Amino acid sequence: MKKVTGKPQPLMENSLISMNESEVRKKLGEPTMVSLTPENKIIWTYRPEWKIMPDNKGTVYVEFDNGKVTKVIKAEQ
Repeated sequence: MKKVTGKPQPLMENSLISMNESEVRKKLGEPTMVSLTPENKIIWTYRPEWKIMPDNKGTVYVEFDNGKVTKVIKAEQ
């Protein structure tokens, strides 16, 4: 077996920063839910399609400000 070395792949969270809505939609598809924060920022929520036990694990939250991604959070637990 050959050992693979090199740069680690960039995290999805970092690769989405500064993208606009159409670029995120192209990469991740349609969001499960769209919300507006009290600060007038838009949050797109992507949840896994089906689970036996409901929890937030695997859920991705993408925050937009002025049409650009400013924050991406992936729930690990």
